[in-house]
Amino acid sequence: MDKKELAKGSVSYREVVAQGVGGAAPAMASLVTLTGAAAYAYGSLPLAVLLATIAVLLDATRLSITSKYVQSAGGIYAFISEGLGKKVGYLVGWAYVLYALTALVFIYLSIGVFLPGALQVLGVNTPSWIWAPLVIFVCLFGGTLSYLGVRPSLRFTLTMSILEIAFILGVSLLIFTRVPPNLSTFTFNLAPPPSGFNVGVGMAFVFLAFAGYETTSVLGEEAVDPKNTITKGVFTSALLVGITYLLASEAFTVGWGVNNMSTFFSQLVPGIVLGMRYGGFVLALILTVLLINSGLTDSVTFFNTVSRVVYAMARDGVLDRRLEGVHDTNRTPHVVIIFSLIFSLIYTLIFSAVIGPENVFLAVGITTTFGFLIAIFTANISLLFILRKFNALNIWNILLTVVINSILGFVIFANIVTTAINSFVLIGVGTFVVWMIIGAVYGAVRRVKT
Repeated sequence: MDKKELAKGSVSYREVVAQGVGGAAPAMASLVTLTGAAAYAYGSLPLAVLLATIAVLLDATRLSITSKYVQSAGGIYAFISEGLGKKVGYLVGWAYVLYALTALVFIYLSIGVFLPGALQVLGVNTPSWIWAPLVIFVCLFGGTLSYLGVRPSLRFTLTMSILEIAFILGVSLLIFTRVPPNLSTFTFNLAPPPSGFNVGVGMAFVFLAFAGYETTSVLGEEAVDPKNTITKGVFTSALLVGITYLLASEAFTVGWGVNNMSTFFSQLVPGIVLGMRYGGFVLALILTVLLINSGLTDSVTFFNTVSRVVYAMARDGVLDRRLEGVHDTNRTPHVVIIFSLIFSLIYTLIFSAVIGPENVFLAVGITTTFGFLIAIFTANISLLFILRKFNALNIWNILLTVVINSILGFVIFANIVTTAINSFVLIGVGTFVVWMIIGAVYGAVRRVKT
């Protein structure tokens, strides 16, 4: 085997699905990220989840089609490079790397900020500095497991993802035994005015909750029969996560009270509060453990993701070739894993010490969403050029791209006209802009060619 090859043919279909589900982190997203969606959509939270789920499944269809023609560790970067050329692929790949790195920061702080709140619901008070050791633990856990090999990391992810989905669905069904579903939650009537735009902003948070399902594409060089496993795996993972979010959002909304959802986000971890309300201390404790587990799993999958995208970019020569190093025994891009661990940890600790972990969490949420939506939007366009190259372009592919990008465009526009400009938004957007300027300068110096 070539010294610089990944472990080809080592990842099964189930493990590909685990990468996508683990990347979305359904337990953590249900307990944390969907709270942000509820802050705008109120009682129409399930509608925001339903609309976002439809868009994600359409996008997963697009990813499935693309995976038939392109299999690479570069994932989204490779898809865009194949269709739109190396220059565009580099710039969007650079944005995707920022998305993956800030996603790691977001994951660390999801535990560092929200776990103390969950413990408080359980009656356990923690010191104000507890976020720092929690961040370090999640970072080292994810980085170490990813470093040790793709199969050990995905075996862990597979087991934990099954547990997450099973328990979140179980809690949702438990709540439904006490409070039946309410179809009015799937209308705009329960969202504050302007209801359409507020549901649109809620959808942005749901997209953030889904972010990670597309990371199945980075296993294109390690999966068994990648044309089939990646194609099926990306859609299956998106579907499983979507079903989980739909049931959880409806259960949490009716469980809290459809007319009381304006207070849902006033609690740091309302999902844990609901666990205590409907299942007592034991259920609240289980959900808290799931929150920790979900953060650890998510950390592993995003280390897997960023390491393979950067590895592929370095192999293509658009990044420093020293970043394409592969461990002789573990067959992992260990150089990038170590770099990502150090970068994301230092970024988290320094900025959290300066402006506070809660503020960093809000800011990187903006940055992460920007990088994700731009990458997905561009990849949709790239598909058309890939299909044309292989003489497979038809009207349905064009309509698919138009529909997906129209939905994404609406969500972005809704955020622009609805979200108040504050320091967190400015920091999040500023980080993205500065990163892209650095990338453009670096690319010009390296003379990235089409």
